[in-house]
Amino acid sequence: MRDRDVRNAIQAAMIATNAFDLGAVWMWAEDQGTPASQSAAAMITPMSSRQEDLWDSAPGGGLLITSLVKIEVAYRGEDAQTRDEGAELLLDTTANALNGQSLGGLILPQTARMQGWNWQETITPERRIQATFSYQYIVEGWDSYDTTP
Repeated sequence: MRDRDVRNAIQAAMIATNAFDLGAVWMWAEDQGTPASQSAAAMITPMSSRQEDLWDSAPGGGLLITSLVKIEVAYRGEDAQTRDEGAELLLDTTANALNGQSLGGLILPQTARMQGWNWQETITPERRIQATFSYQYIVEGWDSYDTTP
């Protein structure tokens, strides 16, 4: 199990909502040399992970991994109210798609949730909201990290 597998599952769940013009991506369209003409976009960025040994079978027992991912949604439009409402709808759609989900059978569903979000300053014609998504999974054994490419 790898955090990148979870991020890919997050991306797939977000794309399945059909709420985003380009799906959820790893960088903004304009950073890829593509015009930023889409009205609804998202970016997924890893933030942090920590591991804990909650059992008394170290080092043979499992490790609990807690990870945080930044999910930033953006809605573009000329009208300020429509822009804010569109960004909030993208955030709510993303939360509905991810909260409580096992995401490909990889994570503990009871730990998958949006922890919080912050509205970013409006830069016309765009409004962004940065959210923090947290989840946990178990690695069986201290040397059982998936190292396949």
